[in-house]
Amino acid sequence: MWGAFIAIFAGIWLLQIFLTQVQLKHYRDTIKLMSKRASGYLGAGVEKRKLGVGKVVIIVCDEDGVIVDSQLMSGVTVFVRFKTFHEIIGNSIYQIENNKELEDLRVPISMAITNIKAQMNKI
Repeated sequence: MWGAFIAIFAGIWLLQIFLTQVQLKHYRDTIKLMSKRASGYLGAGVEKRKLGVGKVVIIVCDEDGVIVDSQLMSGVTVFVRFKTFHEIIGNSIYQIENNKELEDLRVPISMAITNIKAQMNKI
C-alpha cells in the first residue's frame, strides 16, 4: 500500500518538474522572440504568490517609452501561456505606471517598467 502511494507521489512530482521545465522554456523563447527588435527596451515583471494567481508581464518599448509589444501570462497551473497584452500597447510607460484600470497588475508592470528605466539610464 505505502509503496504504491510513494510511487504515485514520485510520479506526480516528476511530472510537475517536467512541466515546469516546459513552461520555463516557453518563457525563455518568448523573451528571445521579443528581444529581437532592432532598437528599444525590454522589461519583465513578475508577481509570485504562494496561493493564488501568479502574473508575468513582458513589455517592449521604443526609445521614447511608447510600448510597441507586450505579453501577459496569468494563471495558477504550468499550462498557462503568454498572450498579447493589447490593453497597454501604444501607451507610454509613464502613463500606465499609475493607471487605476491595471491595479491588479501593478506589481509586475512596475517591475517591468523599472527594468526598462534602468536600461534607459545606462545609455
